[in-house]
Amino acid sequence: MQELELLLRTALFQSASALVGVLLQQAANRSDALYRPRPGEQRKGRETLQVQCLFGTFALARDYYYHPGKHQGHHPADAALGLEVGYTPALARLICLEGADAPGYEKAQQHLAETGGINVSARQIQRVVQRVGQDAQAWQEREAQPGRCAAPIMYVSGDGTGVPMRRKELAGRKGKQPDGTAKTRQAYLGCVFTQHRTDEKGHPVRDYQSTTYVSSFKSIAEFGPLLRQEAIRRGMGDARARWCC
Repeated sequence: MQELELLLRTALFQSASALVGVLLQQAANRSDALYRPRPGEQRKGRETLQVQCLFGTFALARDYYYHPGKHQGHHPADAALGLEVGYTPALARLICLEGADAPGYEKAQQHLAETGGINVSARQIQRVVQRVGQDAQAWQEREAQPGRCAAPIMYVSGDGTGVPMRRKELAGRKGKQPDGTAKTRQAYLGCVFTQHRTDEKGHPVRDYQSTTYVSSFKSIAEFGPLLRQEAIRRGMGDARARWCC
């Protein structure tokens, strides 16, 4: 029965992958048709990329533009579709979740294969996590634009903990080991969320999907303003009550 189920999953995934491929190709065609080249860019024709989604792989053709003066090129449709090094947004998100949760990228590779029939190497998982992580770090450090908050109560919380790191990541850092070296590196995590109601016992209930997070390996002096910026973006000034912990 196990083999039968796996064969059935493979057959269903093939059809689903083909359908996703058709839909994304149509979206890429629309994106390329609407794209307006930047000054100095030259269209060099179409290039094909093997894209992997939750159900399998498919070929995606899209336009390539090159800027001779800057020696840089790009595929506008890749950004428009949210592709991450050849993976669809849904698969890239799953890869990042597995890469962050599993104890090692090899374990994430095995878990993806066993639970979803998704074949992504440990090295590729690491590559996607690092790429998305860099973009996420830049995104959370963007300049804060004050937002609006309709909730009566906003919570701003932060904490730090030591994270085991490889030796090269700890070079020059002081620690608690007998020789003064460190085995961990301090990481900070903060979150902002809101509350509208309490439960039957009067305990506060966090609003569903209201939590946003910021994290950093930087010093506490740099992390504090980062968390404050997120609270400002969430409309800290509008909340009638604010709790920090």
